[in-house]
Amino acid sequence: MDTLLQDLRYAARKLLRTPGFTAVAVVTLALAIGATTAVYSIVDGVLLKPLPFRAPSELVRVTSTSKRDGSVFPISASDYLDYRDQSTSFAAMANYQRGTANLSTNGGDPMHVDRLFVGARFFDVLGVAAVRGRLFATNEDEPGQNPVAVLSEKLWRTRFGADPRVIGQTITVDEKQYRIIGVAPRSVDYPQAVDVYLPRGFQHTADPNARGNHSLFAIARLKPGVSAARASQDLAAIALRLGQQYPEMDVEFSASVQPLQEQMVGNLAPTLYALLGAVAFVLLIACANVANLLLVRGASRSSEMAVRTALGAGRGRIVRQLVTESVLLAAMGAVIGTALAAWVVDAVVAFGPRALPRLQDVSIDGRVLAFSAGIAVLTGLVFGLVPALHAARPDIAGMLRASVRGSTRGGANRTRSVLVMAEMALAVVLLVGAGLLVKSFVALIHVNPGFSTDHVVSFDLTLPGSKYKSDASTIAFATELQGRLRALPGTQQVGFTMGRPLSHSLSMTPFDVDGRPVNDPQHRTITEVHSTSPEYFDAMGETLAAGRYFTDAENRRDGHHVLLVNEELARRYFKGESPIGKTLILGFSYSDSPATGPDTAVNGEVVGVVHDVKQRGLSSDAFPAVFVPFNALPGNLISFAVHSNADPAAIEREVRKQVRALDPNLPVFGLGTMADVVSESVAQPRFYMVLLSAFAGIALLLAALGIYGVISYTVAQRSRELGIRIALGASRERVVGHVLGQGLTMTLVGVGLGLVAAFGLTRLIATMLFGVAALDPITFAGVAVGLTAIAVLASWLPARRAAAVDPVIAMRVE
Repeated sequence: MDTLLQDLRYAARKLLRTPGFTAVAVVTLALAIGATTAVYSIVDGVLLKPLPFRAPSELVRVTSTSKRDGSVFPISASDYLDYRDQSTSFAAMANYQRGTANLSTNGGDPMHVDRLFVGARFFDVLGVAAVRGRLFATNEDEPGQNPVAVLSEKLWRTRFGADPRVIGQTITVDEKQYRIIGVAPRSVDYPQAVDVYLPRGFQHTADPNARGNHSLFAIARLKPGVSAARASQDLAAIALRLGQQYPEMDVEFSASVQPLQEQMVGNLAPTLYALLGAVAFVLLIACANVANLLLVRGASRSSEMAVRTALGAGRGRIVRQLVTESVLLAAMGAVIGTALAAWVVDAVVAFGPRALPRLQDVSIDGRVLAFSAGIAVLTGLVFGLVPALHAARPDIAGMLRASVRGSTRGGANRTRSVLVMAEMALAVVLLVGAGLLVKSFVALIHVNPGFSTDHVVSFDLTLPGSKYKSDASTIAFATELQGRLRALPGTQQVGFTMGRPLSHSLSMTPFDVDGRPVNDPQHRTITEVHSTSPEYFDAMGETLAAGRYFTDAENRRDGHHVLLVNEELARRYFKGESPIGKTLILGFSYSDSPATGPDTAVNGEVVGVVHDVKQRGLSSDAFPAVFVPFNALPGNLISFAVHSNADPAAIEREVRKQVRALDPNLPVFGLGTMADVVSESVAQPRFYMVLLSAFAGIALLLAALGIYGVISYTVAQRSRELGIRIALGASRERVVGHVLGQGLTMTLVGVGLGLVAAFGLTRLIATMLFGVAALDPITFAGVAVGLTAIAVLASWLPARRAAAVDPVIAMRVE
């Protein structure tokens, strides 16, 4: 320990005597270690950290799955009860149904909240305790119980100021009063951000048609020793029996079980690990750069090493001293880098894509600090060991001669060249990856969404069923609000629909075509259903491909119904013929947002075909869709579109004012321009692009500095040789070409190796790309040419200095 402290004190003194070298090395390492720590904290918070529940490995999600393509669906209430009662794999199971609601308190403005209807055992299955008060009792989801509610910790703090006296107070959710009994911990952010939890049970129904309403999800806790795979087999067997018992409703569905943590992170693991690998490349480039600096510094300390060796210091002792200096450098870089990472993480949590799950769990905690410390030690060893081994060679006479002549051994020069080539290769991989993501993002934002984003303001309303109990009241409210907004100055058109583009509010239904054989349950044709006012298409800028729109006269509850379909439905189900004039028979619905699902069948004649709209995302293919006149199938979740030439901010103020005038307890949510909606929909790919582009930028800068440093040092060490060449008649252009050739050789070798590596590694980000191939030749060629040009420029600057060497001054040292 005394020797270690002595080495640390000596290393600190040596670094303080060379503040320029120390600053460059520490800043380089701080950038790399900070970026690595920040990305690791994201990976740790999203993927690696266990869920904050009791025995999280036992938690699973239960869903229905399609036997045709394996796609996942919610389950029906009847199926849920059968799975719960007949399965032998689960210790407990609870259902939940997500949605939105309007919440108001005495004296407070109404607000739109994310609510979760849950079975009473929901929190027991998760294994969590209340922050304040209590959670649901086992019978509080049964009919006839007093209505109670549990607040999320976030809502408790933001809306109620973390007041402990909130327990026992009353809130109004969708015009129904609930007594607050407790506050759930922040960790219960499942299945997504939730503001209020409400208990809701159901009674088993003998009506087999209830099995067609797929609107529930379920979580379960496995029995000890039971795997998710075994539980899936158990439920699949039950689903098979139900399909035989209820062939009209259950024959096309099976059931599956997925570990809860795996379900929450979805398919993010490959993407986040690819980003972690990319930032590791930045760290390696930084290590190579600092290693080059140490090699140069080692050459200037050759006389010191020679004296120490002559006085009896062994090679191991010298290596240990030099490695201690390297680790100290890395430790200083880690301290600054961790502070930088904390700032980056705070920015990601505050402004990162909301679709990134478990984002609130990302932080600089003990696990991340331990990782940063480990990276510091490992980095110090990686970039410090090779220069230390070079400096600790026992050739005393050679080292003394080298120190007098101001030159270095060929081995050190070769090592520096190899390190620069490695930097160039790693930079190529990062630049290719960043180039592919940039090109992909540009292609994504230039996709035609099928609707207008200019001068269109949209917003959403949820009309509580307890107040708007009849279709007539819903229709009257929507029509009155439409008229008020249409009267605003500058407004050209106002329309409304159920399920605007990019809202993730979808209602699905099977359908048949009149005159064709009825589909059997295993081969049903499926479509989205959107209840829409006639003016909505003009307001959103959606256009016809064929036929006509429906009219105000056709927008009615009873009588002959008309429909519009999109191009995808026409292509998929009417190959070689026009759907116009055909009659569609719409069936039951199942939906991720059951409040938007039709509960009555609507049949109608197709009168028009509209161009496809990117309903589910700019990168998603269109899905078959049917547009029904709103009055024929009204719903409570309504999206308005206001096409106006007025200032969007003024329109938004008027929207709130007019809604408040009609119903002061009705909150407006999702208010903004469609341009903002589109921008938010690409937040996640933009996030990945910005991160990887930042890494690539750092890598490019470090690689350029690396080749500049090596060529500059080589020119300085060869000044005598270059002076002799010029004295013997070599032209300055030839000297410049000679130096440039050295830099170009390293560059071409590094770029070539990098292209080969990128050829294999870019396949790892193929799932992150849109509209561009992982092996896009233009990106590969552009990176190769661009990086070579930058490297040539970095070599040309010291080459100019070499051509300006005065032969007399260069040889005077002899």
